[in-house]
Amino acid sequence: MDFLKTYATLIESEIHQLNLPETPKTLYEPQRYILASKAKRVRPMLTLMATGMCGESIEKGIPAALAVELVHNFSLIHDDIMDQADSRRGSETVHIKWDESTAILSGDGMLIQAMIQLHYVADNVDHKKLSRVFLEGINKVCEGQALDMEFENRLNVTPDEYMDMISGKTGALISVSLVMGGICAKADQKKLEALSEVGYSLGRAFQVQDDILDVIADPEKFGKKKGGDIYEGKKTYLMLKLLERCNKEDGKWLINCLENKAMNQDDVLRVINLYEKYGIIDDAESLMKTYYLKAEKALEIFEETKYKGDLLQLINFLKNREF
Repeated sequence: MDFLKTYATLIESEIHQLNLPETPKTLYEPQRYILASKAKRVRPMLTLMATGMCGESIEKGIPAALAVELVHNFSLIHDDIMDQADSRRGSETVHIKWDESTAILSGDGMLIQAMIQLHYVADNVDHKKLSRVFLEGINKVCEGQALDMEFENRLNVTPDEYMDMISGKTGALISVSLVMGGICAKADQKKLEALSEVGYSLGRAFQVQDDILDVIADPEKFGKKKGGDIYEGKKTYLMLKLLERCNKEDGKWLINCLENKAMNQDDVLRVINLYEKYGIIDDAESLMKTYYLKAEKALEIFEETKYKGDLLQLINFLKNREF
């Protein structure tokens, strides 16, 4: 995507220049390791786009963009420990390459590094507002993660509860990325609220889309086993809509599978057939499109600039992604 090269090059250059000391090695080496892994850098790109859309040079948003990327990677290190994941971005996870204690500490250090970045924002920016938005956003991510963990042991989770959960776990940091970019450009409250709406809408759309792709995507492109969420018994939007909509016989079988936390290949294929039988995939695709449209509509208050055009182009790419 050529239109993203300017942002990607700038972000990678700034990440490379981060002042991460050589010692203690067990603190900083894992941080350098995860930051060097192949990543899309979507969140810091959004910060720079928002800064540009609100009338400032994108360079003014660099400290906030770095803060967002650092805290995102902090959350990934800890998420991988909680999920006991072996790989991330095609490489060993930090807790596998080192150990859990090292991973926890290096993750904590990345959170501190993220907060340090906020001190490099221009003096004429409202630092109090910037810090509040950042910290409240991180707290919402933690709330979303906690709900996700609670849902693992509940069968009565509703689709609405799921949407609230992903608003925190996925949407909050995307929203923060955009709003912080706006704050760095000294945008007014109306524009900051619009940026927040864009972020939360993109987060919801992106996660529901992931739920859909788990079932319909080419595993080679998606990088995950087809029906992986079903094998794991995850409470995705599709699964929750199926529990809500299916008849008594199908519901009894499905609940039994989820309670026993055991799905074989035949079970997964049956669930996918039930998704088709009850129109679950069509329903999820409609919801996904609704949220992408909300994000696009929220951008209407901004002037037509290169940065707005780039963001709309990015949204269009995400909307049509196959992985």
